[in-house]
Amino acid sequence: YEFLQRNTDIDEYVPRSAKVAQDGEPDAKQEAFNQVAAPDVQLVDHLREQLRMQEIDDLDWPLIEAILYSLDHRGYLEYPLDDIIKAFDGRYSLDEAEWAAGVVQSLEPRGVGARDLSECLLLQIGKDDPDYPELKRLLSNHWEDVLKNRLPKIAKDMGISLDEVKLLIDLLGTLNPHPGALYNESPTQMVTPDVIVEEDENGKFVVRMTRENVPRLTISPSYLKMLEGRKGDKDTLNFVKGKLNNARQLMDAINQRQSTLERVANEILKRQEEFMSRGVSALKPMKMQDIADELGIHHSTVWRAVYGKYMQTPQGIKAMNTFFTGGLPKDDGETSREAVKLKVKEIVDGETKKKPLSDMAIAKKLDEAGIKASRRVVTKYREELGIPDSRVRREH
Repeated sequence: YEFLQRNTDIDEYVPRSAKVAQDGEPDAKQEAFNQVAAPDVQLVDHLREQLRMQEIDDLDWPLIEAILYSLDHRGYLEYPLDDIIKAFDGRYSLDEAEWAAGVVQSLEPRGVGARDLSECLLLQIGKDDPDYPELKRLLSNHWEDVLKNRLPKIAKDMGISLDEVKLLIDLLGTLNPHPGALYNESPTQMVTPDVIVEEDENGKFVVRMTRENVPRLTISPSYLKMLEGRKGDKDTLNFVKGKLNNARQLMDAINQRQSTLERVANEILKRQEEFMSRGVSALKPMKMQDIADELGIHHSTVWRAVYGKYMQTPQGIKAMNTFFTGGLPKDDGETSREAVKLKVKEIVDGETKKKPLSDMAIAKKLDEAGIKASRRVVTKYREELGIPDSRVRREH
């Protein structure tokens, strides 16, 4: 690598790649950039190992990889499939995305790749299980009733006895609602941040890049000597030229990835400065497309830049992809999903345990705080937080 920087004559033998396109159009260097692997994640690694045992067309791998990296810590699909395929500019259809999601859902642990809790549980039930037809009916048609403990209504609608309904509910209780969590629990695992947000001497938040997770590459001196001295036959020299060109592209790709990551990190800081000083309650809704539009790059470039990357903030170390969340209307703008979930938890923590709040009552409390959320949204966030229904929370 030092030779490449020192010897200007190397360009005679190793041509520079074309300039990296800033408008999202692929070129040689961009393709190399795409291939520089992000740090591994335990669950993703486990799933990828299983996929390597299957015959999957090379053309399908990018879509499957995108789905793998869209799984949250529970193993659930965090983004809608139509959002995922938008990153590929029409390369894949929604049907192809459904197929790819099905491939992921066929892996172990069962339930991974689900879009919600009911689908997660259904994926864990074998189709050869004698109770599968009734459990599928229960999960597909009566999930709201299950959550609200309307067992007599379920029994009547399904045409079975109350005891049979209770048996089905008990069977659901043996399943894992968070199948991916086991693979993400690693108490000894140390996360090294790729980006650090800290205050400078003037008290202003600034971005500082780290190099701990960036590979340090060098080129074998013996190959450089062969090229520098023009020693060896023509085929050998052409081979060396090709390898050096590949090495330069890889180094350029790594530098380009770091540059893109730094630009994205600065844009995140610009939009989330209040979070840095106040915490989750001040986290603002933000989409990858917002960053892409601001930086003049493609949505998928932002996607690849942040996945598997961590930012050390004054509020702790945070996976960079978790900054990108949807939002809900608020009287003075919008508030992020994480901030709403935090507020839901605060409301539940402060309720009277002998008379816990229903999801509708929680929605009204949010409305009083200036946050517009429907009962269904509250139910969704409550389940994601692992908070049971009000009937279960009631203390007698």
